[in-house]
Amino acid sequence: MHRIVKSHLENFSNSFGLTDLDESIQFEMFSNFAVITPRTSVEFEIEDVTTGEGDDGTDGVAVLIDEEILISDEDAKSAFETDRKNHDVEILFIQAKRSESFDLGDFLKFKESILRFVNADEYVVDDSVQKNAHDVFDVCIQNVFKIRGGKPSITARYVATGKYHFPEALESAKKDFENQLEELGYFSSIDVKFIDRDELTALWVGTYSGIKAQLPMFSSASLPAIAGIEEAYLVVAKATDIVKNLLLTEEGNLRTQVFEENVRSFLGNENPVNQSIANTLNDIDSCSRFPVLNNGITIVSPDVRVQGNTLHLENFQIVNGCQTSNVLFENIESIDDAVMVNLKIIETSNEDVFSELVRATNSQSKVEETQFLSLRPIVKRIEQYFDTFEGQDGRLYFERRERQFIGRDIAAVRTYSVHNATKCVASMFFHRPDLAYRYPKQMYKLLGEKIFSEDNKEIIFYSSCLSLYRLHLLVSNGIIPQNMRRFKWHILVLIKAIVAGKECPNTNSKKIEPYCQKLIDTFSKHSDSATAPFSRAVEIIESLGEITDDRLKRQLVLEEMLSEIS
Repeated sequence: MHRIVKSHLENFSNSFGLTDLDESIQFEMFSNFAVITPRTSVEFEIEDVTTGEGDDGTDGVAVLIDEEILISDEDAKSAFETDRKNHDVEILFIQAKRSESFDLGDFLKFKESILRFVNADEYVVDDSVQKNAHDVFDVCIQNVFKIRGGKPSITARYVATGKYHFPEALESAKKDFENQLEELGYFSSIDVKFIDRDELTALWVGTYSGIKAQLPMFSSASLPAIAGIEEAYLVVAKATDIVKNLLLTEEGNLRTQVFEENVRSFLGNENPVNQSIANTLNDIDSCSRFPVLNNGITIVSPDVRVQGNTLHLENFQIVNGCQTSNVLFENIESIDDAVMVNLKIIETSNEDVFSELVRATNSQSKVEETQFLSLRPIVKRIEQYFDTFEGQDGRLYFERRERQFIGRDIAAVRTYSVHNATKCVASMFFHRPDLAYRYPKQMYKLLGEKIFSEDNKEIIFYSSCLSLYRLHLLVSNGIIPQNMRRFKWHILVLIKAIVAGKECPNTNSKKIEPYCQKLIDTFSKHSDSATAPFSRAVEIIESLGEITDDRLKRQLVLEEMLSEIS
């Protein structure tokens, strides 16, 4: 393996607590994370997209619906039950080889694995990740009338650590594969590509480095001093420059990370409002009136600089204007170079002001209240509670906002997003590890209001995240078997009962604080007393014999586990 790639791989493995794994598995996870992260706007579990020993030539597979990875057919059905009629669906396959050469035989095996996935009458595979993805794919095919363009798209990436020199045999095999996929008629677009060490490195660096962009401005005006805001500007810029400089990745894809704080995802080209935007852009007479007909785009950044007629932005987020941005991206080939767009540029590092901007700029039309969960006052209190552990061993960081700690030397295993913290609480204190494991959409639907109740004590979030953090370390150090990662959400319930007792107080009562403090005292430092509850949980799980995915997603198996604790 090339030394540069190996160094990045070691950094990744240390950051995510994967040092116990074989290097080949680490590299598969590394490649999957680097390739998938730019394509999704929601945090995902690496284990959910990385195949195991039972795979048939594919090392990673993900089905993305509206830039979110879904791993259960139930959540996929839930996604298609919404009012949206134009979902974006992408099927993504990855093969990752540590070799510095691109092997034709490996590629052909990868190709056959994908063809079986998309075309088999009865798909039979031993790997649960592939099976789960295929179940989601089936739901997508059943709902093609709700997919934009009437078909999903497909992406395939073969990753290796050498330089790709476009050898004739591989290029010919790639072309044949693309033709085979085209003949199947399942996909609106087909994207097959070989990823070499330089592109893999760039993808990985992009997952943790901030976004920097420069935008030529047609005109700008600074706003007067505003409380909590360092600088603010009203800007007019060319639509083509906005797409090229702010919205496009180096690969030419839409930069989905900049929409992480926009609670309303793209509603599709057929949405009446978006149709109107597109019609204006493509009409020779009205396109010049776009700045006065469209509300424009609101961008928030912690670092804004204006130098002459150039706007410099770092780590920016488009908090309003997702629809406009996507329509611009979709119509870039036909947009006249004279089309202008209004921009509202705001520099602030104040998280309260940031949250207020997100809510205010997304209140003009109906947005489901569950999409505002992360903006609730309790979330600020949770962040403040996490901060009280500053300077202590094993201190954890709560990401009130996605990518909040990008650029700081903080291990990924020590940071907990709102999404991951919600899974921890749903499992440990609401006894629904099945929802955390496979049904996050259902988790928010059924438990969102309960978990984010303003009456809840912040300690339930820290104690549950700390427990998962300790489990990650024990697995990483080889003390707990690696295969126990699959049961992590169930283990949270077990260790809570083992350490603090099976009778858990209500999450909003005063009694929950000393109850949770037992967990914090036990798991704050590495010791035999911190390891023993996890070892006991492993014994209980292993005593139940083989636990299939179907069995794991049912509440009964949790009851069986808990019955083993006196």
